[in-house]
Amino acid sequence: MSHGISLCLVLAAILSQSTSNYIFSFSFAITGALWYLSGPYLVRRWMAISSSLLISSLVGYLACYSSKSFFLSTLTFQNWLAFSFLLVVACNAVDHLDAILNTYPHLVTLDKSKQAKLQNAFTATYWIAMFKLVSNMPSETDLHSGPIDDLNTAIRALGPASRSWKTMAALFPSNLRQDLCLLYAFFRTADDLVDDAPTPKECEDNLVTIRQFLRDVFYNAESQEQMEINKETDPSLPSHINWDHYASLLPNKDVLAIFRNFARISHYLCPRAMFELTEAWELDLRGRPIKKQDDLLRYAALISGTFGELCTCVIMYKTGRGNWGGRDKLARKEDVLSRARATGQCLQLINIARDIIADSFVGRCYVPLQYMPNPPQAIYHLLKVARNPMQVGEGTLKSFALRILSLADQISEKAQKGIEGLPDEVQDSIRAAFEIYMAIGPTLRNDPGFPVRAKFNLLPGHFILLRFIRSSFN
Repeated sequence: MSHGISLCLVLAAILSQSTSNYIFSFSFAITGALWYLSGPYLVRRWMAISSSLLISSLVGYLACYSSKSFFLSTLTFQNWLAFSFLLVVACNAVDHLDAILNTYPHLVTLDKSKQAKLQNAFTATYWIAMFKLVSNMPSETDLHSGPIDDLNTAIRALGPASRSWKTMAALFPSNLRQDLCLLYAFFRTADDLVDDAPTPKECEDNLVTIRQFLRDVFYNAESQEQMEINKETDPSLPSHINWDHYASLLPNKDVLAIFRNFARISHYLCPRAMFELTEAWELDLRGRPIKKQDDLLRYAALISGTFGELCTCVIMYKTGRGNWGGRDKLARKEDVLSRARATGQCLQLINIARDIIADSFVGRCYVPLQYMPNPPQAIYHLLKVARNPMQVGEGTLKSFALRILSLADQISEKAQKGIEGLPDEVQDSIRAAFEIYMAIGPTLRNDPGFPVRAKFNLLPGHFILLRFIRSSFN
């Protein structure tokens, strides 16, 4: 089908030469070549292409209609339509090729170190890779559907509970947004496996499975024989992992798909940070009280500080700054990662302060015993065991929240500096998300009571977003 349409467009280009309309001839010829590469993708995006085409044609024609330039004033609307169509289709075709290169980098090279050099579109290496991809362009039916199907599963699994995350991710470039969502989906899924399994025994077993999976992903790649790849094997997956084994251990196919997504991006993630995350999940599983303020800081650093470090690994890799997962010692900068951990730690403290009541309703308590008046065991029992936070009193609960918020304020300056160490193209997006989340603090402080789950006001939040979106265009 694509071949037939491409031939028709080339034939139209040849026939239009007889009318001396060289703009239409050129447009038809180039569009035929682009359709050969990205025809199905262009069809799927017909609404976006049509609207972009109409707007750009009208703007170009009206701008040049009153132009003093003789050449520009002679261009007809049909000329602008042909030119705009060529430009819009070419941009969409490049987007399509870039998406294939990001999702199926093995089509160009199987070497992970070489794949790291394909992430920056402003390098010659990237465009050489694009040329190789075009010269050996497979049809969409020949591409394994596994990466796409698993990506759709991850996005669906995030669900309405992750609205703030998806809003923030929407401000990132598409290739970065995709991998951050895969990482976050794994983080959320693994956390739920440890916290929300039907029985304590299943929670324990799930944590064992997660740790075994991480060992297989990060450390057992060279110790196991590579499985033979055939047409049914997904070449984007590490072939040394026994996926049938994990299918028997994990609760359903969706969870298995999210684990597969993680395996695809694991080669540029930091193993130490991932195993520190499992330590945080084990602390949740044990359910022991947090005794001192320093214990709370350590927990926040483990659960969200390490996640901030992992997100930094993704950001640096996908923006062409190299592999920060530990394999490229020259690219990795520990001071930037330390500040990224502070950013995650700060946001986690705000999350804990906001959710004291909500956590109590599900049998969790992250308030240090150090904060509780004597005897602290009585208040801890009301929050953790009896799940009756209202009996503690709003004033007491709010005092806990304010002390935790003051902890977040103490590290917020370092957290802000962590954002400054990130690439320019993502700083505004992350700073907007950070400021929106930080706005929860004033909401809690100014509320006369203590809400079950405080949220920032929508209007100030929208102003913050608009301010940073505007600055990104300046």
